[in-house]
Amino acid sequence: MKKIVVLAMCVCAYLGLFAQEESGKEVILVDYFTYTESIGDSYPTTLRNAIIGGLQATGRLKIIDADMESSLKLEKDRRNSEEAMGDATARRGEMKKLGANYMLKIHVAQMDASEEKKDDGSTWYSGLINFTLTLVNVEDGSVKVSKPFNYAGLNAKYGDTKEAAITATIDFVKISMKKFVNDNFDLKATIVAIENVDKKKGAVSLYIDCGEAMGVKKGHTFLVRVEKQVAGKTLYSEIGRVKVEEVQGDDMSLCKVTKGGVEIQKADQDKKKMVVIYKPSILDGVGASVKEGLK
Repeated sequence: MKKIVVLAMCVCAYLGLFAQEESGKEVILVDYFTYTESIGDSYPTTLRNAIIGGLQATGRLKIIDADMESSLKLEKDRRNSEEAMGDATARRGEMKKLGANYMLKIHVAQMDASEEKKDDGSTWYSGLINFTLTLVNVEDGSVKVSKPFNYAGLNAKYGDTKEAAITATIDFVKISMKKFVNDNFDLKATIVAIENVDKKKGAVSLYIDCGEAMGVKKGHTFLVRVEKQVAGKTLYSEIGRVKVEEVQGDDMSLCKVTKGGVEIQKADQDKKKMVVIYKPSILDGVGASVKEGLK
């Protein structure tokens, strides 16, 4: 019986790692939330769903929900106990078996709404949400990032009731997850082939091994960096930029070189290792949107 259990655990670990390697995505396990008792259970559950939905919407990460994994479930009265804190290492071990790279921990300090008065005497409410999001490396327990999120005033939404204001403000949280992912997870790819070359401009267009499966869209801008070794350390220097012209599948995109065509061509000829890294921009995807609107 023990052999069967061990074998099953090994298979689960392999499948988790295989899924990670196959997609090329970082795997994030969303752990149980903690929150102040006065908030209650309803609002944090809605917030949790919004955060998970926002992370998934980027297409950049593989999300595992701890609440859906029986091996990670803990009773509520143990979550904040010394016993629960003591088994953190064991829990990380279970997460590794599921293929997780990082554990997402969130403590919610406030989910409320302030009451305001209009000139005509009627009442309206402004959402108030405050929580801290922490990413923990499953391998060694180190903290990758711990970031507070505060939604109030102009950074919140309004409603005719307290509940409506809180629910509407949660929509802001979902949108914020895109920036959180862009700030903390580099989207890296490599140049598969240079398609067109100009005698003066160098590389004009090229293919990268990254596409729809990673959330890449037309108009996305990537930095092109060349790898070099200095005193035994790997360093990267920027030599150009490319913009996605056409996403041609889950793992392939055609890009236009917008900067550094000569340098990119030379690095390719010299067989230097190049990587492309997604650079978020307020202009990303604008070209595609405008064209769609003109049709």
